[in-house]
Amino acid sequence: MAAAKRCRFLWIGLTQYDIRHLRAVVGSEHRGRPDDNPLTYVERVEILSRALKDEGLEPACFAVHPFPLESPEKLPDFLPLRVPIFTTVYDDWNRFKVAELRRIGYRVEVMWERETKLYAGSRVRSLIEEGSTEWQKMVPSATKSAVATTDLRGRMLQIKSKQLGQRDDLR
Repeated sequence: MAAAKRCRFLWIGLTQYDIRHLRAVVGSEHRGRPDDNPLTYVERVEILSRALKDEGLEPACFAVHPFPLESPEKLPDFLPLRVPIFTTVYDDWNRFKVAELRRIGYRVEVMWERETKLYAGSRVRSLIEEGSTEWQKMVPSATKSAVATTDLRGRMLQIKSKQLGQRDDLR
């Protein structure tokens, strides 16, 4: 919402939009793992769109689209260089991301820099996987609904099981 207040139209870029062909990202290798990307592109678009509408943002004021940060050479094919990038900084990965986007030619505006995130996606996913309900305090209602309708916990457990099986096969 902070970014939406800074522009007339908000483009929201989703990385790792093709979860069947995940790619590790330099400085943030976990972003290329299936257990960190359990939702499809369409599911994430639906969650984001609903969450923004729930916050009062009109659908005509935003769009969600792929943003292949894991393949920086492709970025201008998805978002013109003239569009400013709004981001936040919490760690070295975010600093690397800002530098990379600027190197490509984007104008990057850091909205804030903090030492820690209030809620990390990895923590939310861990709590869901554990079967805890604590994660529900950390996410918008659109996410709560999506977790139920997609059986996200079951999907995440299946991904973990498959990963463990692959590790066993390597032994």
